[in-house]
Amino acid sequence: MFKKALSLVVSLMLMVTSLSFAAISVSAADTTYVVAGVEELCGVLWKGSPEEAPANVMTDNGDGTYTKVFTNVQPASGLTLKVVENGADGSQNWIGDATGNNITFNVTVASDVTVKFDSSTKEITVTGDGVQFVTNLDIKSINAVGNGDPDDAAWLNGAAWDPAANPMTEVSEKVYEITFKNVSKFDNYQVKFAANGKWADSWGSAALNFTPESGVEFDAAYNGENLTVNVPYEFADVTLKLDLTNFDYATKAGAKATVTVTEVSTPAETTEADTTVEPTTAAPATQATAAAQKAPLTVNATSNVFSTAKAEYNSETNQVTVSYYLDTDYDLVNLEWYFTYDSEVFSVNNKSNLDSTGKKLGIMPQIPSGYVINTSIPGKVNANASDLGLYSIDAKVPFVKIVLDVKGTPENVETTVNMNVRVLTKGEIDFDTMRVDPDSMVSYVCDYIIHDASYIKAATTKLTESTFVPSTESTEAPETTVAPETTVPETTAAPETTVPETTVAPETTVPETTAAPETTVPETTEAPETTVAPETTVPETTVAATTEEVPVGTLTVNATSNLFPASSNVVAGDEEYVTVTYYFESEKNVLNADFNLSYNPQMLAVDSVMTPYTNGVVVNAETAGVVYGNMSSLELYNFNQKTPFVSVVFKKLGLGETDVNLTVDNLTLSLANAEGVTDEAQEEGLVRDGVLAETSTKYSVETEIQAGKVTPVVPTTAEPTTTPAPAGSTYVVAGSEELCGVLWKGSPEEAPENVMTDNGDGTYTKVFTDVQIADSLQIKVVENTADGGQNWIGDNGGDNNITFNVVAACDVTVTFDSNTRKITVSGDGVQIVSDIEIKSMHAVGNGDPDDESWLNGVAWDPTGNEMEQVADKVYEITYHNVPEFDNYQVKFAANGTWADSWGSAEEGFTPESGVAFDAVYNGQNITVNVPYELADVTLRIDLSNFSYATKTGAVATVTVTDTVPKTYIGDVNGDGKIDANDVTTLQMYIAKCADVTVNEAVADVDGNGKINVLDVTAIQKYVAGGFDGTGNAGKVLENIA
Repeated sequence: MFKKALSLVVSLMLMVTSLSFAAISVSAADTTYVVAGVEELCGVLWKGSPEEAPANVMTDNGDGTYTKVFTNVQPASGLTLKVVENGADGSQNWIGDATGNNITFNVTVASDVTVKFDSSTKEITVTGDGVQFVTNLDIKSINAVGNGDPDDAAWLNGAAWDPAANPMTEVSEKVYEITFKNVSKFDNYQVKFAANGKWADSWGSAALNFTPESGVEFDAAYNGENLTVNVPYEFADVTLKLDLTNFDYATKAGAKATVTVTEVSTPAETTEADTTVEPTTAAPATQATAAAQKAPLTVNATSNVFSTAKAEYNSETNQVTVSYYLDTDYDLVNLEWYFTYDSEVFSVNNKSNLDSTGKKLGIMPQIPSGYVINTSIPGKVNANASDLGLYSIDAKVPFVKIVLDVKGTPENVETTVNMNVRVLTKGEIDFDTMRVDPDSMVSYVCDYIIHDASYIKAATTKLTESTFVPSTESTEAPETTVAPETTVPETTAAPETTVPETTVAPETTVPETTAAPETTVPETTEAPETTVAPETTVPETTVAATTEEVPVGTLTVNATSNLFPASSNVVAGDEEYVTVTYYFESEKNVLNADFNLSYNPQMLAVDSVMTPYTNGVVVNAETAGVVYGNMSSLELYNFNQKTPFVSVVFKKLGLGETDVNLTVDNLTLSLANAEGVTDEAQEEGLVRDGVLAETSTKYSVETEIQAGKVTPVVPTTAEPTTTPAPAGSTYVVAGSEELCGVLWKGSPEEAPENVMTDNGDGTYTKVFTDVQIADSLQIKVVENTADGGQNWIGDNGGDNNITFNVVAACDVTVTFDSNTRKITVSGDGVQIVSDIEIKSMHAVGNGDPDDESWLNGVAWDPTGNEMEQVADKVYEITYHNVPEFDNYQVKFAANGTWADSWGSAEEGFTPESGVAFDAVYNGQNITVNVPYELADVTLRIDLSNFSYATKTGAVATVTVTDTVPKTYIGDVNGDGKIDANDVTTLQMYIAKCADVTVNEAVADVDGNGKINVLDVTAIQKYVAGGFDGTGNAGKVLENIA
């Protein structure tokens, strides 16, 4: 078959645009370089060998660079090229940018175009008076392109590899669809998506021969491989969909595609009139099915900065994505936000929120460095970020994007997700230092208040498109909802002459050699197993003596360190640069480090400084003779392979002998926990205050001095190592004494009679016999792990108790499914509570009879301390002259019982004074901190938007007022708050940035008498929440001895 032959077509080359491009391939000796690309530029189409394109061989400039000048290039758009390295052994290496993509540019006026390639850095530049680089993609049409067969118009209307054929319908903004009817059985249909009727921008699969599962969305790779479509039925309708809503041209990522193959019993007859019908925006039959019989899941998205949004979903929806877009003309230096959702309705699974690498969270797509994201708290996602190099914000790319997994099957559920932005600080770059100018910093959002809206052009919210369709009279979709056939009249099909005689796709699909092979990085870039020292002893730092004379006119460079071994090398006099690299490898990851590297500025000048990571890293090479650096990331830095700790390229200024010394002041090792952040129990200081500590952790160090500008290889790293979770569990029902006989006892030792029976199929059962009539009985199932740990499981696997009434004496059966984490309660008299009537609200906590100022001295009595209803469903109470104490505990209880109460989402949560927070139904105790000698404490709970069905919507506020202001440790910029601004300021101070001062008394967060990167990490942990190693952050300076 014609289409079977065309299935052999190779995929088009990847293409990107930028003014300067760096590749990762390594060139061989005795090579020839050729420019290969489009015919309008090169005269021949994608020919990369000197034999095929002798006119495009680049000129050797004698300094490691090569040049090719194309004269009088005429105006054209979407010109693309690569540089092809032809080795002496006949091998080829096609070089584009760092990711292997082609270089794309326009020529706006006729001009000479110069292509220059640096064989040392693998950098390609394209210059010319008329050269204009594409920075965004203007999509006018999307076309489905593939191995159509002129003898069979069902697939792709018979058009073969014509990027101008088969225009798709834009069914919503940046979402394109097309349906082909009555496609016959075949397992190797091929297709890609092309923009604007050309091959310059296309989307396919990430892997060769990838066959997507019908109806399942997948990542569409920019200029990727052909997609293989399998039709396993005699006849089928095939719907192709491309979603570019979140596509980012800069990264070429974010596109999604779906291929849906639907069996049809017999092919429908096609009339001549059908072939001329234009596509419409009506949904295909597979989407226009009957409305869901169950009520929709309704999601409301709210924010203090971004717009509101609302969407409705059917009961089969398993994920909802909320995206926040920020449009601003200003770069950000830091940010801090808190996202809340109902943990009974949704969960945040880190695996659902990974970026395109599959190794890091993609929740903040535009924040690549210096960030902390905490997803471990049910119902919350906390995040902050700080980078002195600034974050550029693109209005078309999500500022924040969170994928929420839907729990169970929703029925009549309406819920709210909220984005609460605490800090947005703009900054401008100081080109002398290449970091933020402190005078330019403005926190236009601070303490959740927009102080200057002029910095925000737009802030919008988008939810996943609604999937709920209102009910119609019929349970089947009428035939008229099916999109008309998109076949094009026969006269519009590509002529046969467009297909070469060999039946292979036209040359515009690029020869096989145009794709950069997967082996572009030599095997030697991976550290051999022997690089890890069997012992943790550090090699001696003495340099071996030599009897050889150093040649005259050279420079001897001696590298030393308190952690790394000494090394020495002689650099020839005609060599302009020298590179000093310190390598580190450890079985643990690195949490933080700070260092200074000293050198003689009369002999050397810093050309560049390289660290393997950019997130949370600050390097200051501004001061002659010393380079300061620090790094801190709660997500850890992976050094499990030989990795450059720091590498500095120096320009030689003199001859003779000179020293370079790296002093590591602090270096902390750790492992990641299950949430992907540092496990505080695993943290250990390898270096403290410049002194190397003893450790059982295996690590190795190496120092290397090389002539020239050398970029050390950074190995591809895996995710930080985590500690495995224990296996094997016993399940116990814990709850009200009327049901369980004991009050909230969850271990087999405390409540042996409540241990659940293993049914052998992953479910467990406990039957309570002859339970008497009672209201508001409550339970949870407690998972007791083999290592002694406990996990208290509530409704839908969450934290809420299961509440029910027994209206007639009966047996009550509790069943738990360990796979779904679902609990069911059944019995003839069991009645599940569906709403709550609030007659009174009470503040309940750890009152002290000897001190009536707090809770009037009443301890844990749900009938005491009735609150005043100050507005509809809003309750308040104030306590005066409460003495200083950091562990007052309180919850809010309805109707004088514990059946319905509100607290915090996590144990030990201390709300910020005066700042509203989500009150969690039957949550943990709220910790109230009174840092003053005496204070007035006002407690407030607002149930205006509380939904009993979802147990969400309650908001509480704790306001602690003192007449004398205090100074808080960690508030290094002195604004009265501890937030992302303090992280930024302290990193600038440690790196000795000019004009940056701090109150050193509050900057020494860990209280060790020094100010360094350990204090930065402590503040990051404090702001993110959920960590113990926060030092004295948040404490009153005057109270610290």
